[in-house]
Amino acid sequence: MAQLAVDRKPLLLEAARLYYEHNLNQAQIAQKLEVSRPGVSRLLQEARDAGIVKIQIVDPSAAGTRLESALREKYSLKHVVVVPSDPSDAILKSRLGSALINLLDTMLIKNTTLGVSWGSTLQAATMHLKPRTIENMTVVQLNGGVSKAELDTHASEIARRMGDNYHAIPYLLPLPAIVDTPELKQAITSDRHIAKTLKLAREADIAVFTIGAFGSKSVLVQADYFEDAEVRALMDQGAVADICSRLIKADGSICSPELDDRTIGIELEELKVKPNAIAVAGGADKAMAVKAGLAGGYFHSLITDEAVATTLLGED
Repeated sequence: MAQLAVDRKPLLLEAARLYYEHNLNQAQIAQKLEVSRPGVSRLLQEARDAGIVKIQIVDPSAAGTRLESALREKYSLKHVVVVPSDPSDAILKSRLGSALINLLDTMLIKNTTLGVSWGSTLQAATMHLKPRTIENMTVVQLNGGVSKAELDTHASEIARRMGDNYHAIPYLLPLPAIVDTPELKQAITSDRHIAKTLKLAREADIAVFTIGAFGSKSVLVQADYFEDAEVRALMDQGAVADICSRLIKADGSICSPELDDRTIGIELEELKVKPNAIAVAGGADKAMAVKAGLAGGYFHSLITDEAVATTLLGED
């Protein structure tokens, strides 16, 4: 909340009350307070920035927008949030991230274990965190995220920021998402500290993750987990999406059991049984990936944008 000069606060209060409580328009307020009309607009914005004015939108039916209601009904989802689409990737991810934090803040209670994946959308979400203490809360990383390339997946940073914000204990997985052999995975996950973190991930009350569209621009490919020939082979096998670093086909089934055996993190079947599994994905190119996740039944809540929503509803 912004700090106000003592002699300015009464002016902001008066402008806010005249506008929001007494329904005067800005021209009338300008005349009454002897300021310019643009000056009234600035006063009202300053009152909002300082926390003097807080705007809450109440949905009497609790049904949300038409797109949200239709998606909830068609796919039997618990929660759906649809944000406006935007050609700017950064703006869209910020909107998705903000919506995620708003939803989370309605769900978090004491003794909650929150599982989080990684990626640029979840990184954007941490920019919207509102400081709050949740008693006896734990944050755990759902899957490995150490990149073989220079790409920063933000994996540990996301879980750590979440933990700091809610005064919760963070448990991290400073490991690759995919290793070379099942035997290597078994050796790594047998370590008692890593085994404890993976157990917490399996037991998390809430799981939050993104859905990626698999292809040459996939974050897993950019992170250097696959050579070009491997990408083509996986796409030939039907890979269309990744959830927690696990590749799935259009029908939601695992694309490559052999690859799945080398992936470190929560199993997709474990996501299905969670009380709250929240998927976050937006952008027209993610529509097929989100649909694959819905086909697999891997989440019960969805945060997406209008472009994906209209495609899922067959309106595109």
